Amino acid sequence: MEASGGGKIPWADLRYIFGEIMYGGHIVNDFDRLLANEYLAWYMKDELLDEAEMFPFVDPSQKEISFKAPSAPSFQQGLDHIEDGLKQETPLAFGLHPNAEIDFRTTQSDNLFKTLLDLQPRDGGAGEAGLSPQDVARAAMDMIRDQFGEKKYDSEDVSRSLEEQGPFQNAFLQEIERMNELLTEMARSLHELSLGFAGELTMSESMEGLQDSLFSDRVPGKWMAWPSLRMLAEWCVDVKARCEQLDEWVANPMELPDIVWLSGLINPSSFLTAICQVSAQKNQLELDKLVVQTDTQKVNSDGIEGASADGNYIHGLSMQGARWEMATGVLERSKPKEMYCAMPVINCRAILSERLNMANTYSCPCYQTNQRGPTYIFSAQLKTKVPPGQWCLAGVGLIMDIS
Repeated sequence: MEASGGGKIPWADLRYIFGEIMYGGHIVNDFDRLLANEYLAWYMKDELLDEAEMFPFVDPSQKEISFKAPSAPSFQQGLDHIEDGLKQETPLAFGLHPNAEIDFRTTQSDNLFKTLLDLQPRDGGAGEAGLSPQDVARAAMDMIRDQFGEKKYDSEDVSRSLEEQGPFQNAFLQEIERMNELLTEMARSLHELSLGFAGELTMSESMEGLQDSLFSDRVPGKWMAWPSLRMLAEWCVDVKARCEQLDEWVANPMELPDIVWLSGLINPSSFLTAICQVSAQKNQLELDKLVVQTDTQKVNSDGIEGASADGNYIHGLSMQGARWEMATGVLERSKPKEMYCAMPVINCRAILSERLNMANTYSCPCYQTNQRGPTYIFSAQLKTKVPPGQWCLAGVGLIMDIS
C-alpha cells in the first residue's frame, strides 16, 4: 500500500505520533495507554484501506455481525456504508465479549436500586417488615457483635514467639496489626452506637452515619480497611474468613500456610514483596532486579499437597473478560453469561526481570475489586495461543474480591 506521493504509508510513525504524542501524552495510566496503542495497532495498517475487519479479534462464530472497512469509497459512500453496516451497538465493536454488556446493564441496575434506597424516607416504618431504621440497625449491630465480639490479636506475644523474623513473618505481623485496628474500630463504634440507642449518649453525626450504614447494609467508611464493593453482610463474612487465615498463621507463626489466600490479605503487595525479599536473601541477588513470575497450576487448592518447592502457592483469584482453560493451561474466550472464572492455584516465585519470558504470554493485571483502577496489585503472566492484544482489548483482568 502506497501513500499519494508514491511511498509506503508510515504506519509505525503514525501509530507513535497518535499513541505516544498527540493522544497518548494525555493518558496517565499505563494500562490505558497500552489499550490505546492496541487499538491503533489493529486499525492503522495497510488492510485498513482494503476492506479490513473493523471489529477487533471478532469471534468467528460472530462473523455475521462484523463490520468491514469501505473499499476506497467517496465520502458519501463511506457515510452510507457506516449507516448500513453499523445497525446496533455491540461490545464486539470494541474487542469486548458480549458478556460485557450484561455486566454493564447489571451495574446500571445495581446503581439504580442503591439510589432508590438512598431516597427512601428514614422515618418509622421505612425498614424491613415495618421495622424502623433504628430497629434494623440495632439488629445488624447485634449480629456483628455476636460474630466478632472483642476479638483481637496479641501482636507482641506473636512477635516474641518468633524464633526469627523474616520477610513473611513481617508481612503477617503487619496483617494482624491492621486487622487489630479494624476490629478495635468496629468494637468501639458499635459500643458507642449501643450507648446512643440506650439514651446514655447523644447521637453524634458519626453515630448517625453508622446507623444509616447498618440500615442500608453498607460498610461504614471508617471500617473500610481495604477496597471492597461488598454489602455489609457479605463483607462481615469476608472479614471472618480473613481472620481464620490469620488464626491459622498465629497458631504456628514460623510456618506459612501451604497455600496463601492472597485475596484475604489486607495488603497483598507486602506478601508478594516478601517472596522477592526471601529470594534475594537466599540467592544473593539485588531486590530491585527481581520480579514475580506466576506459574498457573492445573489443580485447585484441594489438589495441592505440601508447600511449593520453588516459590509460594496462592489462590483466591477470579478472571473477568475471559476464562482459564485448566486442561490446556491457556486463556480462552468466556462462555456466554459466565461473568467470572475461578482461577486454579498459582505458584509465585521471584526471578530476575531479564529472565522473564513473555513469549506467547499475556501480562494480566490483577486488581483487588472489579472497580479496578487504583486497586491494581501486580501482573500475572498467563499463557495464550492468540495475540496478547486480544485479551488487552477484551479487558481481561484478575480480580481478588468479586462482588
